[in-house]
Amino acid sequence: MTYANLEQRVAQDFIDMLPPFVPDEKAPVSIREQERFYCLMKNLYQLAFDEPLLFVVSLHEDDAFPNRFNKASYNKPKLLTDMKKFAKSIESLLKNLFFLGQGGDVTFSKRQQAVLSRLGLDDFADLPPALVWMTTRTDANIATFSHCFFCKDYPYTTDIFARLLGESAFRKLVNWMLANGYERFDIYNVTASDCKVSLTIADPKWSSAPPNGGFEYKIKHTGISARLDPYVETPPVFGLCIPNGLKTYLEAFDVMNIELRRFVMRHTKQCDGCKFCVQTDKTGSRPLAYVTVGFENKNYRFCTYFPGYNYCWTQIDDALAENLMQMLAFMDTFASREKGGG
Repeated sequence: MTYANLEQRVAQDFIDMLPPFVPDEKAPVSIREQERFYCLMKNLYQLAFDEPLLFVVSLHEDDAFPNRFNKASYNKPKLLTDMKKFAKSIESLLKNLFFLGQGGDVTFSKRQQAVLSRLGLDDFADLPPALVWMTTRTDANIATFSHCFFCKDYPYTTDIFARLLGESAFRKLVNWMLANGYERFDIYNVTASDCKVSLTIADPKWSSAPPNGGFEYKIKHTGISARLDPYVETPPVFGLCIPNGLKTYLEAFDVMNIELRRFVMRHTKQCDGCKFCVQTDKTGSRPLAYVTVGFENKNYRFCTYFPGYNYCWTQIDDALAENLMQMLAFMDTFASREKGGG
């Protein structure tokens, strides 16, 4: 997608993370009022895209970070500052609306007042009933408020990421996982991520502790994790959750069927001698943490650390969904041996 400026790119992330309208039919406010609130939020994000100068003083040339996992390599520190500034202008308004709905004493800036006026929200003494309900109901929070998650047991994040990553294939994978005992988790404010709302689908057989979110660090369950990284060229991403690193599974490489072996060959990083795995070894005697596997008459040294960096994708099709189902089923055969994670 082409953007006229940097601010439009940031606003698009807010638009992308708004799910289709699904009301709570049992709510104390009507479906019509819920839709009214939904349209208010949708129009707010669209206004930020169409007229970003309502939110900030100046605009910037469009740009984004090409490397999801190493923004510093782009050598443009001001880019992140400018992107976050615009995101913060939207988030600040959302927070003020949230506190206003709770009956708080809120002072809106002139810019915020102008935006709300354009949205038809001038009389703070007569707030939309659904806005008040979304801020005062049990377990109300800014994430469910700003994303219009009305019904607490509806899988809004599945709708969001299916649309962004590949509708039919993503749902095919998710449905297979749920049918095999996996569980959904909406996780807010994932560590080391700017994503406010992410989706993790995890197999509880691996650990009684809930997943932390993400697919890179401290993975305790098999599954997948999807999020939107707002400051990179292609924000939506999902990754395979691989408990305890790859060592156990690479050591069982020969047990995999040929299709699964090819999948692992395509996505596993070969050891490049970086020595990260032995950096704390003062004796110099610890061997590198690679596993050697043989494939088609050649040997490969595969790194066992942080596989999430290579087992992640920005789109999914049926072929990838099938590979992931095979990989998950294979890893799950080790659940009783590896339970506890790390």
